[in-house]
Amino acid sequence: MKALVGFEKEFEIISKNLIADKLNNSVLICGNKGIGKYFFIIKIIEEYMKLKINSDQINHHLTLLDNNSHPNIKILNKKLDEKTGKVKNNITIDQIRELNNFFTETSLIDNFPKFILIDSSDDLNISSSNALLKILEEPKKNTYFFLISHHHSSLLPTIKSRCLKLQLPTHNYNNFEKILISNNLRYDDELLKLLFDITNGSPGISFEYNVENFIDLFSQLKNSLIDSDIFSNENNTLIDTFSAFENDRFNIHLSLFKFILVVLKKIKLGINIKDIYLSNSVLDIANLSNKLNTDIIEKKFDYLINNENDLFTFNLDKKFFMINFFSTK
Repeated sequence: MKALVGFEKEFEIISKNLIADKLNNSVLICGNKGIGKYFFIIKIIEEYMKLKINSDQINHHLTLLDNNSHPNIKILNKKLDEKTGKVKNNITIDQIRELNNFFTETSLIDNFPKFILIDSSDDLNISSSNALLKILEEPKKNTYFFLISHHHSSLLPTIKSRCLKLQLPTHNYNNFEKILISNNLRYDDELLKLLFDITNGSPGISFEYNVENFIDLFSQLKNSLIDSDIFSNENNTLIDTFSAFENDRFNIHLSLFKFILVVLKKIKLGINIKDIYLSNSVLDIANLSNKLNTDIIEKKFDYLINNENDLFTFNLDKKFFMINFFSTK
């Protein structure tokens, strides 16, 4: 398995307490989306296995861990709806109830704990949250819950109160670069810096972008905001390109517009963006700031924030959504 990059201090704290049987039964792992919270937990379990499993069996168990098929590890995330073919909106109460079967199953390894990873706990609804709370209130012996959260403010306070909370920091640029390289992704310096700036150092989000001609696309998005002709050839191309995206990819690329508008807002507030961002592509946004007034920037940003949820919830027309965005003045 790949090596863990970053989080050395946090890794040492959790691992030592787990090995010494002093770890809280429920641990809430918080941090920005895509920084590697799930991988962090897997590496902790891997470290535990290396110390607790016989040498003649360890490779077999590490392979099961690597393939997400280890019988002592249960991973809960949103399931595919067989009727619609789409991923469900939430982790359901039935998934939480099924944990009772997992608890009662005989372990293949004597005295080896069972681990439940919830990725992410932000996807719990009220019913599944309350069902989970009942389990956390009466923890099973030799069982550990790891709850991943990108926005822990959305969790029930009673769930948070039952958990040891661990906040993982965002990656610095050096670690961000190492992670992308470890995944055999070798980008030029400017593209790496642009991805780092846009994702706030999130390798996971960076992997979701189609990086082919990414710098050119980013430049097109910047220029589209100051194009006086809403239906210019360039804007029409962007509208058609975005409209053809599936929801997830559309949302990912929509975040680029939000990022550009946020940078413009910072510039209008007199913030020196050279102190924040690394890439020339982002720093060049300063050249656009005198071509858009603050009111237009605010209106375009508010349009995205106020309407994107309805777009996906009600499956509205993406092309119409983009036309309205460019029309907002």
